[in-house]
Amino acid sequence: MSSITRSTRGNPWMYRGLIWNFARRDLKARFRGTFLGWLWSLMLPLATLLIYSAVFSIIFRAVPPPFGNGEPGIYVIWLLVGIVTYSFFGNGVTLAMPSLLSAGNLLQKIYIPSYVPVMGTAIAASTQSLVEYGILLVVLIVVGNVGLTWLLFPFLLLMFFIFTLSVSIILSVLNVYARDLQQITGVVIQLLFFLSPILYPLDQVPEEWNGIPIRAVMAANPVAEYIVAFRNLLYDLALPSGKNMLALTAWTVGAALLAWFVYLRKGQDIGEAV
Repeated sequence: MSSITRSTRGNPWMYRGLIWNFARRDLKARFRGTFLGWLWSLMLPLATLLIYSAVFSIIFRAVPPPFGNGEPGIYVIWLLVGIVTYSFFGNGVTLAMPSLLSAGNLLQKIYIPSYVPVMGTAIAASTQSLVEYGILLVVLIVVGNVGLTWLLFPFLLLMFFIFTLSVSIILSVLNVYARDLQQITGVVIQLLFFLSPILYPLDQVPEEWNGIPIRAVMAANPVAEYIVAFRNLLYDLALPSGKNMLALTAWTVGAALLAWFVYLRKGQDIGEAV
């Protein structure tokens, strides 16, 4: 293979049109044949939000922190930040993970870098999450909880997308060689929901449980770190701590480097293994 071909095989910019075609195809197919169509992308997370909000705010009488503007907090809005952030990661990974197997026939016929279908699916999943974040921002504007910290929201969202995409590439490539991984990942994603401070603030978690530093373990979860950071910016109107941002940077850069390593070792000629 020529050096020119080798140098362009890993260049996403060359395949931007194809990536967008995968994303557009996925968006069209997501709710094809359903009566409500794309409204389901909003109704499903809304139903989840209402169920958990009813259980924790009415039955368990959960008290949310105050808004950053000093007004009393509203649990359903506080919860919405956590659910939307978790869904960004959970849906992105869950939908992108089988994308290589779904594109197997195409990958066997022509050369396409394995990250192309994954990126397309990840972009499609992120589009749904962007709509959810948009609704969240509108709600926060309505209640008057707006601050300069929102200016950092696009930067944090880009970091989160890179992290989610990197994890998706790693798992989608490995899933071709070990297909039980998809089922295991589904369980782990569900477990992450309860190991992240979505339904409750992290400071309400006991520091230790049976000798296990459970709060420290939960805080080390990268999804938990992102949830805390998004709540800081959007709900608390405060900057994330330096420790939080350092952890997010380390997780994101580490995931991106590992994704590149996995792609180089296992993903370049994956059409033969699909």
